Amino acid sequence: MLWIGTIVAVLVFLDLLFVELRRAFREAKRLMTRVEGYTELPIFAQLATTERDVDRIMRAVDAVAPLVERAQRALGVLRSYLPKGSSPG
Repeated sequence: MLWIGTIVAVLVFLDLLFVELRRAFREAKRLMTRVEGYTELPIFAQLATTERDVDRIMRAVDAVAPLVERAQRALGVLRSYLPKGSSPG
């Protein structure tokens, strides 16, 4: 009689466990569907565009220093051709 009670208790426990596991799986699946839906929102496309724009701006800013250096060298060359005592403006 004790064995039958133990077996019934184990079966009830396993049944409740599988019910909870199915519920957790269903909720995870619902959550993943919702997350996939969020990725289609326009804000995410805008964020991707913004990231590309930021990369372009950073490359442009990085290119400024060499351009300034070249402009300074060009001004130095131009100043060397000016007669002494004259001003460039």
